[in-house]
This record gives sequence, structure tokens and C-alpha cells, in this order.
Amino acid sequence: MIEHGDDLAWLHRGLDGYYLTFAEGIPAEELAVRLGAPADSPVLDADTVAAIERAAPPWEQPVPDIGRIGDAGNGWSFVLLPCTAYWEHGRTGPESPYGHCPSHGIRTVSAVYTGMDPAQIDVMHDGQHLWGHSDSGFNGSRPHLLSTALADLGWNADEEEEEDEDGEVPPHTPSYELLYAALGNFFGLNGLPRAAIENRTLPGMFCEPRELPRHEYADAPAGPYGPCEQCGGPMVLSHVAKAVGSYVLYCDRCKALGGYRVERLTRTDERTVPNPKWANAKLLGDGDGDGDGDSD
Repeated sequence: MIEHGDDLAWLHRGLDGYYLTFAEGIPAEELAVRLGAPADSPVLDADTVAAIERAAPPWEQPVPDIGRIGDAGNGWSFVLLPCTAYWEHGRTGPESPYGHCPSHGIRTVSAVYTGMDPAQIDVMHDGQHLWGHSDSGFNGSRPHLLSTALADLGWNADEEEEEDEDGEVPPHTPSYELLYAALGNFFGLNGLPRAAIENRTLPGMFCEPRELPRHEYADAPAGPYGPCEQCGGPMVLSHVAKAVGSYVLYCDRCKALGGYRVERLTRTDERTVPNPKWANAKLLGDGDGDGDGDSD
């Protein structure tokens, strides 16, 4: 039996790197599909996942990313993927293999930690970024919700930091242990099975599509752009991400409070190519939806 009960504060020091996504109100298998798994991707038991990882280490014979799946309690499921999965296949955007943002029609909470950079935390609902935190501080359309969750744990947003060696006072930011604890407390995400994650005894699913899209997009429009939704001020172009078909606008007046907006680029061409990792999975006998390893 998988034991639950540890809160989330251990995550920042307990794992080397990860892309962890929680979803409210759907099973973990459906969340895996939203993160790139084909609808017929089999659920692999922990022994099978371990055998695949021994037979096909990523640096020798890559197979599709395997997401460990489970129940986080209180109506939340989760999928734990390698940290690199966050940037692959447009998983987090509207051009994802699922066809929508993973948070389409539901609420999701995600944390990405590379082992080097500070963790990135995002709370999404139906494709909208509500609140989060990264190395640039609080973000999202409702960053005050995170401040409230932190205040409930005793964090004082008005506390001042000491001057650094250059005589500057850095912004006061919470520790990542406190951030994770706030997430767990705010959403009731205190049922993550720590022992099963650390001991790698959770089942898993291949979380990559069998066909990879190859989209072409037009350049971002030159502007002017629609006004900031928070203050009504002008928005300017921050950057273009053609890999996921979007561009980001920001309001200089409100950017510290999450004053940015993601817009879609116009698609000019679309095609698909086979994902070569699935051929490697079939060689191991676990590439087909029915798990028998036979070729189509």
C-alpha cells in the first residue's frame, strides 16, 4: 500500500530534477494524456518501468518520457516527469499533443525544478495563469493569492532583506520550502506519496505522442496591442516563442504584478512526423497500446 501524508516542503531538497503536475478532479491516467501520452498508452507497473530504464537509459537509446502517476489525495492526481519534459512537445501550451492546455476545463498546479535553477511554480485554470513564482518573483494574474497562502504560514511580505555586497537590497522572497508548503496547504496537496516517489515504486505511462507536429507560424504582429487587463496601459512585445506558437506581451507598469499576456501566433503550415522514441519502445516490447509489443 502506498502511504500518503508528507506535505510538499520536502520536494525542493528531495528530488534532483522534476516536472510535477497536479490536476483536480481527473484521474492520473487522463492527466498523463493531457501531458502528451497517447489515449491508448498502457499503464506500466513499477517493475516494468524499472526494466525499461535499465535497458534503455536516455543517453543510449531514448524512449518516450515516462511519467510516474499517482493519487495526491483530496481529489487531486499527479504525474511526475523528468524536468526536461516541461520544454518538449509544447506540453504546457494550447498547441500541446492533447490539443488544449493541460488545464483545459480544470485546475492544475505544476512545479519545474532542474536541479540548478530555482523552481518554477504555476497555478493554472482552463488555460489561464492565475498565480505562481519563479526566479523573477511572483507572477500570474492573481499573485496576491500566493501572498495570502504564504501569509497563512507566517511569511511577512513587508520584511526587508539585508544589503548585499554591492549595497543593494534584494527583494524579499520566500524560501522554496515555504512556497511548496504554501501550495500544499492552500490546495490540500498533502497526500503526495513521498516514499513511493523516492523509491521509484509508482506505475508509469509513456507521455509522448507517437506523431510529432511540425507547425510553421507567421511572425508576431508589430502592434499596437490591446491594453493591459490590469491597468489599461499599453502592452509591448516581450518575446516570441515560435516553438509553441505564441508571443508574450507585457505592461511595464504592472510587470512586477504579473502584467503580461500570452497571445497566439497565426499558423501557416501543419504536418506530422513519426516520433523516433516510440520505435525504441517497441523494441523493448512496450510500445503498443495493448502492451504486447507487436508491430502494427
